[in-house]
Amino acid sequence: MLRKAGDVIPEILGPVEERRNGSEREFVMPTACPECGTPLRAMKEGDIDLRCPNARSCPAQVRGRIEHVGSRGGLDIEVLGEVVARALTQPREPETAPLINEAGLFDLTVEDLFPVVVAVRDSETGEVLLNDDGSERLVTPFRRSRKTRGKDADPEFDPQAEQFAGDETSVPSSNALKLIANLQEAKKKPLWRLLVSLNIRHVGPVASRALADYFGSLEEIRRASREALAAVDGVGQIIADSVADWFDVDWHQEIVERWTAAGVEWQTPDHPGPGAAQSPDGPLAGLTIVATGTLEGFTRDSAKEAIIAAGAKSAGSVSKKTDYVAAGDGAGSKLSKAEELGIPVLNAEQFARLLKEGPSALNA
Repeated sequence: MLRKAGDVIPEILGPVEERRNGSEREFVMPTACPECGTPLRAMKEGDIDLRCPNARSCPAQVRGRIEHVGSRGGLDIEVLGEVVARALTQPREPETAPLINEAGLFDLTVEDLFPVVVAVRDSETGEVLLNDDGSERLVTPFRRSRKTRGKDADPEFDPQAEQFAGDETSVPSSNALKLIANLQEAKKKPLWRLLVSLNIRHVGPVASRALADYFGSLEEIRRASREALAAVDGVGQIIADSVADWFDVDWHQEIVERWTAAGVEWQTPDHPGPGAAQSPDGPLAGLTIVATGTLEGFTRDSAKEAIIAAGAKSAGSVSKKTDYVAAGDGAGSKLSKAEELGIPVLNAEQFARLLKEGPSALNA
């Protein structure tokens, strides 16, 4: 039996004993990371969750961070999803993976991708699939068979072409070429997306936008004191400490240095400087909106991103200063507060119209 506690967190109330069939076993908290074997521990005093502290090289963490870089909330790289992230970090071949961590992401070449061989896994369980003879089912995601006939025939094999790795029967796949092209384009993505992609704990799209809008460049964010970071609207002390702590780690600094050397642009063009007033732009400029519950067509983060992109402030709590509350299933106490204060409450369809056309759309 579970319930939502505090609008979001699932709380376990107890077992449903009549559903038990005798096959159950007592849960034992793991003591070591299942992927790298590092002893688990709380990351700071007062934490109750256990984590693997091997953040730099734990395969699961590296794979997850690479996938996060390519996510819609990050750099939005179409090819860079879960499967490709695993191929880049945990291939069967070559012995040394193309990526040991995210520092080398923007240095990748077609030559790095071409030799990769990976095991096919079940999309739900993650278990490796087997062939009829019991061997692992393997694929080469970044190369395909060379076409030798017809109008779509590939160029003749060139033994000097490094990306073919001496393989005269194969050429780089469309995914390999697309990934490299998308990475080149991602170097010029907005600063807030790059900040999200650094995988700084607690720094999601909303906090990243606030930091990028206020400071205008990664260098200004890095030089800012904890107090200055915390003072930014939408940041606060917990996020400020997380940002400052992140930059204190040597291998985090290496990520920034290597991405910079590869051509990543860490500043907002024509930004007037830290703290300079910037007028919000968009159909909801100057408004404050709270999104709560499950809104059809939106995730929790994408709803906040959409509000900010439309020029409004995405607030975390309802007050007299709130202009609208977008409420979906399980809205909870925020919906009650809005009704108590007489604040307009929107469903998912009305919320989508508001984002696109502004308040006038609700009166049509």
